[in-house]
Amino acid sequence: MVEKQDSARIQPAKASPMISELVKFGQLTQVSYMLVGPLGSGKTTYAEAFLAEGIALGFPAIFVTTDVSPRVIRNDMSRHGWTIEEQEASGNFVFIDGYSERMGAPKTGGARSLAKVDDISELGIVLSEVLEDLVVARVVIDSLSTLILHSNPVTMPSAVQRLSGRVTQSSHSIMYVLEEGVHDDKAYATFSYLADAVLRFRIDDRGQLPVHQLRMERMRGTDTSREWHNFVLE
Repeated sequence: MVEKQDSARIQPAKASPMISELVKFGQLTQVSYMLVGPLGSGKTTYAEAFLAEGIALGFPAIFVTTDVSPRVIRNDMSRHGWTIEEQEASGNFVFIDGYSERMGAPKTGGARSLAKVDDISELGIVLSEVLEDLVVARVVIDSLSTLILHSNPVTMPSAVQRLSGRVTQSSHSIMYVLEEGVHDDKAYATFSYLADAVLRFRIDDRGQLPVHQLRMERMRGTDTSREWHNFVLE
């Protein structure tokens, strides 16, 4: 991921390529997305860009965070020019915090609390309550890997399938972050199969500087090139 810094930046960063640039045609709402790649390959930044893009287009956003506090995500998005304080105040950007209470960290802002991550049904209940007042929202869960590691591996695929179905059938979209190198091959195959679209991330370190890259591996209902693209913020 190449980022052009400007000490006096006013305009928010533009991430490229976004999903609309990776597919030839097809529906981009009511879709479940799976982001797969190693740690540090840009998945969380891409998910943040996905929500920032949606906010700019008038779509509300929900960020389910299990690995860091909402404060970390706020700061990260602000660093890229994607300030969300006004959207949080108006209820158009909602955090569901599955980190702070679990880790004994103080809660900040108006985030909804998720006490446990070992029962995805609780997440489904909280998410449904938040989505009830929103129209065509974009949801990010970062990360699905944490939920998998704390849940029953036998029932987790069907639970994720139900959660995705509930979200997309209500006209929303959902994006999961799945860490490469954490699960076995069967888990990757299973959870990728359950998603409507799979985006693969990698770090190309063959040059002098590492380059963050992504490709759309597949998306139901449309053709994809599977070509690798440099992930750029500018």
